[in-house]
Amino acid sequence: MLRLPSPSKGTHMIDACPDSAVLFFDVDGTLTSFDPDDMTDKDFSAVRPSQTVVEAFRALRDAGHKAFICTGRPLWLVADGLRALNPAGIVAMAGATLEVEGRVVHEDCIDEDIVEELARRITVAGGEALFETNGATYSLEPVGVEQSFLLGAGVVHGVDQMRVDGRLHVGKVCINACNLARVANDDGFIDRNFELCNTGGQNRELSPKGIDKGVGVARALEYLGRTGNARTFGFGDSGNDLGMLAAVETAVAMGNAMPEVKAIADYVTDDVAHDGTVTAMQHFGLI
Repeated sequence: MLRLPSPSKGTHMIDACPDSAVLFFDVDGTLTSFDPDDMTDKDFSAVRPSQTVVEAFRALRDAGHKAFICTGRPLWLVADGLRALNPAGIVAMAGATLEVEGRVVHEDCIDEDIVEELARRITVAGGEALFETNGATYSLEPVGVEQSFLLGAGVVHGVDQMRVDGRLHVGKVCINACNLARVANDDGFIDRNFELCNTGGQNRELSPKGIDKGVGVARALEYLGRTGNARTFGFGDSGNDLGMLAAVETAVAMGNAMPEVKAIADYVTDDVAHDGTVTAMQHFGLI
């Protein structure tokens, strides 16, 4: 464990109940174990937090706090075991989507022409990538490849197969570093059109320009009618959590977090295998 939270980060009262807190939890590597270099044939829809985490979420609710899941996953991959935590809401797709009480109240998608150009570049390079929507994930593969490494993803060979009612609703693209290098072409296309994030190992995420988990946190707080970030906590481990951790008053890094995440944290807790989220909640007197 490293530093205690700095009292200077948050200065605003957020509602009439100053003792209540709003917490934002990443999933993979935070609430559940995750190896970014071992994703092949893993059933990500079957993950379940530990019973200790389940009981901690119940204690949070009993104390009047609000807990949000804040994940890079699209909504269709937010497993039943995660929804059983009964969160106040879900920030999904690395900040592009906000769901509250089972209703999507905000959704950002990548512009269709940008999706088309990215897919064209990947196809020309003979690469592969996951194009994520809240209803499905499409694995863009070279012709002749008919199976994705991600269980549940539909294999496609072009963007037209991703359209729903004639439209593309892609909110995020996952691509490995080697394939990304092959499509970037050093012409600024990636930097101009996407937020690029290193989520560990060789995995990279491309989100709509200007969108990250911090944007999702701000939208969730606005939905709750809260002003400022007093009594807000974020829990994360990887590069796509940096925006979330910057947006909250108190940033908690998991013991298994990437070095750049620990570097900005107010507090470093135990690793995910030892229920570090629960350790931190107890440390801050939330449960």
